[in-house]
Amino acid sequence: MIPLLKFPFFGLCLAVLTLLSPLAGSAMSVIPPTFGELVARAETVARVEVTGQSTRWDTSASGKKVIHTYVECKVIKQLKGTPQTTLSLRLLGGQVGNEVMEISDMPTFVTGQHYIVFVAANGKAFCPLVGVMHGKYSLSADAAGTDHVRRNNGAPLRSAAEVSTSDESESFAPGELGMTRDDFEAAISAEVQHASGK
Repeated sequence: MIPLLKFPFFGLCLAVLTLLSPLAGSAMSVIPPTFGELVARAETVARVEVTGQSTRWDTSASGKKVIHTYVECKVIKQLKGTPQTTLSLRLLGGQVGNEVMEISDMPTFVTGQHYIVFVAANGKAFCPLVGVMHGKYSLSADAAGTDHVRRNNGAPLRSAAEVSTSDESESFAPGELGMTRDDFEAAISAEVQHASGK
């Protein structure tokens, strides 16, 4: 039997501070940011390809041992922040050997998949994505090879404004595509320029 540590969002602040005491499981509750907030709060916005993932035990600031998952990314296009060629995202939780630390609703990544990520406090916060699941968008190509944007739950993102709606109970038709990657990136770039006063 694999030991399992579960840390729900309602106890997450306490869990992170005490790093970490087992708590009863429940879903993570996050207030979705508006599109403007999502872009403004992100220190880095980039289109990336996940090239690998690893987990390890780390020592927290309080001296407690915790598991982190490290998601290694190749930066394909920088949309905001200091230009970089690689990006390593650190997320709380994961599995090392037979020890599992599970954080309810923590976003996961697939090696080889392309994403647009909104990153802040990487290496400091329990999740480096702005708004947790609202800071990660996967890309999937249609039959013509055009990339379209999907939310954390796999639902198509129909417009940039839709990032401010919860994706927990969202329904969508099979095969629905949503907005294109190019349109989403153009909206992000426009928001970055608007915020900078250019």
